[in-house]
Amino acid sequence: MILPDVLREIIVKSGFVSEKDFSAAVKNSQELSKSITDILIYRGLISEDVLGNLFAEYYQVPFINLRTKTIPQEVLSVIPEEAAVSFRMIPFQIEGSELFLAMEDPSDLEAREFVKRKTGLLLKIHFVITPDLDRVLSQYKRNIKDVFTKIISENIEKSEIRKSTNAAQLATDLPVIKILDTVLEYGVAEGASDVHFEETDSDFLVRFRIDGVLRDILTLPKNIHPAIVARVKILSQLKIDEHRIPQDGRFKFKIKDNYIALRVSILPAFYGENIVMRILPESARPLALEELGITGRNLVLIKNNIRKPHGMILVTGPTGSGKTTTLYSVLTILNTTEVKICTVEDPVEYGIKRVNQIQINPSAGLTFAAGLRSLLRHDPDVVMVGEIRDQETAEMAIHSALTGHLVLSTLHTNDAASTIPRFLDMGAEGFLVASTVNLVISQRLVKKICQACIESYNPETELLKYLNKFVEENELLHKFYRGKGCIECGNRGYKGRIGIYEMLEVNEEIRSLTINRVSADEISKAAVKNGMVPLVHDGINKASGGITTIEEVLRVVRE
Repeated sequence: MILPDVLREIIVKSGFVSEKDFSAAVKNSQELSKSITDILIYRGLISEDVLGNLFAEYYQVPFINLRTKTIPQEVLSVIPEEAAVSFRMIPFQIEGSELFLAMEDPSDLEAREFVKRKTGLLLKIHFVITPDLDRVLSQYKRNIKDVFTKIISENIEKSEIRKSTNAAQLATDLPVIKILDTVLEYGVAEGASDVHFEETDSDFLVRFRIDGVLRDILTLPKNIHPAIVARVKILSQLKIDEHRIPQDGRFKFKIKDNYIALRVSILPAFYGENIVMRILPESARPLALEELGITGRNLVLIKNNIRKPHGMILVTGPTGSGKTTTLYSVLTILNTTEVKICTVEDPVEYGIKRVNQIQINPSAGLTFAAGLRSLLRHDPDVVMVGEIRDQETAEMAIHSALTGHLVLSTLHTNDAASTIPRFLDMGAEGFLVASTVNLVISQRLVKKICQACIESYNPETELLKYLNKFVEENELLHKFYRGKGCIECGNRGYKGRIGIYEMLEVNEEIRSLTINRVSADEISKAAVKNGMVPLVHDGINKASGGITTIEEVLRVVRE
């Protein structure tokens, strides 16, 4: 691997990153236990592809971008998955007697010798960046559904051999442990954000939420339900014998070298207790603003406003629109030794090193407002409030911004312009809102077109007519794109999600309108006149670039 001093020479000499910024990244990497390159990427100082080309030049091998490549199964099979993961490499092409091999560390002679002995082929080495390698290594899991189904079936049979009716005893039974572990491994491999266990009148259903869509995965026998529920309660340190009230907990799950945090909610329903587990990969690098889908004018606005020493940045949108992810990405950029960051959240989704995070507990009197009031006594520079729900929290957030803090928070409104009237409706004074709010971000999540099966097509006339409600005919994109469906995306045509955004910067005109308590429509018109790109326009721009589909943009904008 490349040593830090060599890394400095490669990156600083390239001119993409200054000596000062690189030194700051080195310092932050030690403090936050993150790699130097990860910090440079999510702070927007350099892109993955630029780094890839610089490292490939250092190793004197070609750089390969495997981001959208689907590797044939017969090529993958020449190297076992265990070896590919262990040596951090992947075969991606065979031509005659040559094997094209992508490696994270092309100087690893042991890995090269292993592949030569295993395949008997000549090697054509390429450099691949870590995130791309992680993505394509998951292609070994294509047949995981068959393996998954087999493991589940075998362990259901074993669990039924046991005659015990004691759920707590069954929860420690190896077949039950294996069933739960296998479901979680499969959920992670499929890219699920949530795993649902739901008992019906006749079945015990397992469902995954993938790219925002809930899908039925398999049906388990009803008699295994008590053991699975008890197993989850044991792992989450919840009360096994409590079945009448909801319980919330969390636990960690290890898959190979990666830890997955699971946030657990257990709810008593009509047919029995249902479980929902939110999957939170702990070892994943925080997404850079560009990776979230923030580009152009919006990227400039957010970078300028997070540098301000005080004021408020508000993120708005419906539940599940990625607001918290956006705030965490901003916090990661701000998280340096010179800055103290405190948050009050419900719930704390990701633990961030060196950030003081508080989980609210209303039953104990720890509300957002109470937590924020206490945090201010801890001398923070940056404060994040999970959500502004009431007048007391709104007033505390405004007070924090007025007294020299940068405040980040979320609200539930349909667009950026509606956020200001919503704040005023909570009882906040217009002149205080006008003087503290710096930037309002409205966002939605859209599914991304699978880049392995993307195609252009001609839309129906009705769709074009409908689009004219949002944009002028001469502004419409000339090409429309969609995914045909392939093995890489499970024939869905989509893989992954990305944000679409509108950002309202509060300038003198918007401040004046806020003090005069005008409608959201008037604020929106003034913002557009001052350069705000409306949500639907940002979506259409991403559709014209082949990132998402027009149908996806219209679906989330109309919600």
